[in-house]
Amino acid sequence: MGHEGRTRGDTGAVVVEFAFMGVLLLTLVFGIIQFGLVLSFKQDMTRAAAEGARAGAVALPVGAQTPEEAARDAAHAAVKEAVTRFGGSFDTDDPDDPDHGCQRDGMSCPTPVVAPCANEPAKTCVTVTVQHDYDTHPLFGRVPLIQELLPDTVSATSVARINQ
Repeated sequence: MGHEGRTRGDTGAVVVEFAFMGVLLLTLVFGIIQFGLVLSFKQDMTRAAAEGARAGAVALPVGAQTPEEAARDAAHAAVKEAVTRFGGSFDTDDPDDPDHGCQRDGMSCPTPVVAPCANEPAKTCVTVTVQHDYDTHPLFGRVPLIQELLPDTVSATSVARINQ
């Protein structure tokens, strides 16, 4: 009596359809969340690089320091502070140490570069780069199918002209 409205063989179709659509829907939702988190992290990295370049551009030499050394030191200090604000740390301040830079799993902050500007070779620019190896150090765990769509490396670079 309870099966008058159904045809034979339809009893499990709704459950199977829901299983397929549920997996697809959850993959889409987790993909959107994961992409948003990566985008937010990229914004933090961009801000750290920009703060470093800006600090290096306005740094004044102290004592026998050259303008280039002052720019490099100020840029490094600003990046160090910015990276610690979003979960990184610096385990050493020794620029000769190969681990010099940000110490978050997968992240690197190469020493800022002070060199002639690309578009104005007569001027000097400071370039700050922050990189994160997202492929081997995902921020929030691996989500199947989604990990392949995310970038292998997330990086941010900022350049500022030194005021001399």
